[in-house]
Amino acid sequence: MPEASNASGRAETGGTADQGLRVPVLDGFRGYAILGVVSMHLLLLSKVVQPGTHVSLVAWGVLGNIIDTFFIISGFVIFLPVVVRNGRLKSVSDFALGRVARLVPGYWLSLAIVIVLLSVLPALNTELIHRVPEILADMAALQMPIRLFDGTFQVGLGINGALWMISVIVGFYVVFPFIARSYFRHPLAALAIAAAITLAWKEAVVHLPGIFAWLDHSDEEAWISQLVATDELPGWAFSFALGMTGAWAYVRIARSGRMPRLQRPAVAATAISLVACGICAYFYGRHASNADTGIIGGSTARETPVLTMVFSAARAALMASIALAPLWLQRPFDNPPARRLAELSYGLYLIHLVVAWYVGLVWLELPRDGSARAALLWFGIVLSISIAYAFLSRRLVEQPARRWLLSLRGRSRSDDGAAVRVPLAADTRS
Repeated sequence: MPEASNASGRAETGGTADQGLRVPVLDGFRGYAILGVVSMHLLLLSKVVQPGTHVSLVAWGVLGNIIDTFFIISGFVIFLPVVVRNGRLKSVSDFALGRVARLVPGYWLSLAIVIVLLSVLPALNTELIHRVPEILADMAALQMPIRLFDGTFQVGLGINGALWMISVIVGFYVVFPFIARSYFRHPLAALAIAAAITLAWKEAVVHLPGIFAWLDHSDEEAWISQLVATDELPGWAFSFALGMTGAWAYVRIARSGRMPRLQRPAVAATAISLVACGICAYFYGRHASNADTGIIGGSTARETPVLTMVFSAARAALMASIALAPLWLQRPFDNPPARRLAELSYGLYLIHLVVAWYVGLVWLELPRDGSARAALLWFGIVLSISIAYAFLSRRLVEQPARRWLLSLRGRSRSDDGAAVRVPLAADTRS
């Protein structure tokens, strides 16, 4: 996910055996994935992507489920320090403080900006005093659980719908300390259990819609309740688990000294998994592009359990293959621009829809005619403002707030497992 954690997936170790455990290609995965998410939204807003077109099929296939990348990376990065410490998770309070320090400052800043904008623009004034419970729910990242029971709940105060993903990530953080040790002991069985959870959940969404309609006490139609349920935490359990089991496998390979011998097979595996991703992208895009309303295409396609789970597995396999491949194959993902983009990815994700709404739709009224000119205007204006915001947010708010919060427990930056830098023997790869 585009969270504020260190994109390289670095993990602390207690001895020299793991010196060198660093996965720099995660920078590129995270950076390119955030560009994919933002690009998909801008293509929809400019109406370049419209239901039933070839452009829509390609866009949805390539970019439509790229959000899955963040969940896989989150599982990997959060679990990697636990694996390196042989299944030991530091105290739950330390883990919670580390997650709050990395997630909350930027997240609350983006919410505050939406609240201010809703307050000062008369045309969009929605009497915020009546929305205090909604604001508090957003602050607590409870959007998705609440939507399960009230389909009319507006994520991000109806402006920043991208915040749904933060709610899923927070749900994973809540569960993680309780499963980390058991997962380390049985990583393959745990992956199978996670797959069963996701499959069972999505099958229930498709075949037992009455359950979710019953849970939803609002007046929303049953199909909306299904779409909401599709993207709840259980629907992403397999993606998180792929990242976690991937972290376990990566550490085992690194400790065994087999990394150099796997470079050539990794190149072949990259090609095979890329073909698998392409096939899955075609079927996913065909499903999503036929949705009556473009914006819901992703959720409708994710209602197909086998397709989305195979797609997740293929994506994880592609990422793993590149991580084990020779440096020449890693360079497109491990370079200074990719690292810089990864650093800004969290703020970019949090603000891009707010910028698109107010700057693109309200103030500038950018064209939405599906033309190349419309796309260029949307991309040029929204991306540039969002990147500038992400830079300032990180420099002026996120980093200072994180340092202060961690100082409350006397912790340094290197004490946070997801951010620890440990160089790897992979530096010797050719």
